[in-house]
Parts: sequence; C-alpha cells; structure tokens
Amino acid sequence: MRRHLWPLVLVAIFISCKKQKETLQQQPAPPPPTVLLKDMVVDHLPSPYYHFEYDASKKVSFVSFASDFARYNVIYDGTNISEMRNNILVNKDRLQYVYGTTGKVELIAYMDSTGFVYKTLDLFYDGPRLIRLDRATRSGTGFVYEKTVTMTYFADGNLMDITHHYLPFNGQPEATYTLHFEQYDNKINGDGFQLIHSEFFDHFFLLPGVQLQKNNPGKETLTGTGDNYTVNYTYTYNEKNAPLTKTGDLLFSTGTHAGEHFSLSTTFSYYQ
Repeated sequence: MRRHLWPLVLVAIFISCKKQKETLQQQPAPPPPTVLLKDMVVDHLPSPYYHFEYDASKKVSFVSFASDFARYNVIYDGTNISEMRNNILVNKDRLQYVYGTTGKVELIAYMDSTGFVYKTLDLFYDGPRLIRLDRATRSGTGFVYEKTVTMTYFADGNLMDITHHYLPFNGQPEATYTLHFEQYDNKINGDGFQLIHSEFFDHFFLLPGVQLQKNNPGKETLTGTGDNYTVNYTYTYNEKNAPLTKTGDLLFSTGTHAGEHFSLSTTFSYYQ
C-alpha cells in the first residue's frame, strides 16, 4: 500500500472528480506588513483546510488542520516553540522540538501519549534556508529513514524546487517527485508553509523563521513518479498585498488524464 500522498493540488482534484550593491547610499526597503493568516480554504477539501489562532504577542497558539481532523496547541519556551500537542479525542501525540547552537530547529520528535518516540525529523540548513528534511520511523529496535525532502532556491530566497523522495519501507514503494516553481510575483506569500506538509495523515508542524516562499509563484510544475502536470496561477490581494484568492489552471502532461484541464481554487482570510 502506498503510504505517501500526492501534492495538495492532486488531492483536491481527485476528491473533486469523485464529487464532480550599488555604492550610492540607499534606504533599505521597508519590511512587508505583518499579516496573520486566519483560514485557508481549498476547494473540495475539508474546510477550513488550515486555521490559525494567535496569542497577544502574535505568536501562533493553535492550529487546526482539515476541519479539526487534527488540532494542535502550540507550547512555547520563551519565544521558541517547545511542543505542538494534538488534542483530538483519538490522538494525543506531541511534537517535541530540539534546537541547535544556531537557534534553529534541528530535530522534531513525534511522541505518543505515553512519551514513546515513534518518528523523528532531522532538519538541515544553509544559512537561513531550510535545505533538507529527513524523516525516520521506528522499526524494531531502531529507526529507519524512509523519506527525504530537499529544497533549492532562487537568489532572492524564493523556493525553486522541492523534491520528495520516498524510500522503500514497510510496503512503501520507492518514489520521487519534484515541484518546480517560477514566475513569482512581488506580494506576500500566503501558503508556502504547507509545502512540507505533503501527507494528509502526517502531523503538521510549524517552523517559525523558515520561509520557503517569500512571494507567490505564477507557475508550478510537477515531475516524477505518478501523473505530471503544470499549473498557472492567478491571485487577488488585499490592501496589505497578501493573497485573498488563488486560482489555478492545471494541465496534466502524463497519465490517464494527460491533456485534461482542472480548475483549482484557494481563499485566504486574515485577522485585522
């Protein structure tokens, strides 16, 4: 049985189908305005797909995924996240964060309600940029790496490619797919956080300070195992230049749906 899932756009599609230095002194550019994402709604997926709540200091305090399929309380030690705790009736898992000497998250341990660690994530950086994530699952008396995610970036810091490589493990076949992004706008990104949350049944985790996409891509291309596609995106924005809507025209290039177009739609709302 395949343990991994396809990118978010494919999940939505198939659920939909089933339903029908210059030397001169220059002033630095001002930082973008702070926006606090409230809800992200994706057509044909549980709504809201992501929901965020914040404390008085504007740190994320609570996250809901897929209409409360998972509900996380975010626990801090000072300004750093120490844990994310799932608080649904049937799952009390805790995601425990470990920081390196540079102050970045280097390990996230998945624990069940008894404190038993059954999965780990190792994170690697090049300066401020996250460039690799290795996931290991407990098997017997040790851990086995069964997934690697690698990232490359454009000079401006926007994500160019993200590659998911699934290794053979416990019936999971080897598979690789790459998402390539281009034609970025100059607005505030709305949904780059979800690119490392590519599996519906895997836990969602926050990485404050990590920004995969500063802006919004106009084009996305998937290549690799399974059906390949391209998507051309258009956006509308609010007065702070944060996206309000994201619409996509997806064209499959391989597979049984080759040549077919599908429409994608995501809406965003924010706290004032």
